[in-house]
Amino acid sequence: MHPMYPMYPYYGMPESYMDMYYDNSGLAEMYPDVYRRVQPRVTEICDQYDIWGNPRMYPRVDPRLVEEMVETVYRREITQPYAQQFTARGIFRDLITILIIQNLLGRRRRRGYGYFF
Repeated sequence: MHPMYPMYPYYGMPESYMDMYYDNSGLAEMYPDVYRRVQPRVTEICDQYDIWGNPRMYPRVDPRLVEEMVETVYRREITQPYAQQFTARGIFRDLITILIIQNLLGRRRRRGYGYFF
């Protein structure tokens, strides 16, 4: 947030306190079942490859490595019964790609300035 613009409607209140006014408890349960099953695999593969010493990850992510990660998760998950609902091979692969990129972007997000907690 820019220091010259007031925070409407709660001027003078830090942005982090605004989270107390929003109830997001039900949103996590709204994810589809396939997300809850694939996301742990995506997190596992990102933990495995996203290491500081990996030259294919830092300073820039190699797109071929992302494809390898997608293929690894895809091969592990396609045999599961819930994955059979995706008759088109590309849809399930696209979902895995989106989840991997989202996970990698979340790991590289910089912390905001001004709040030290």
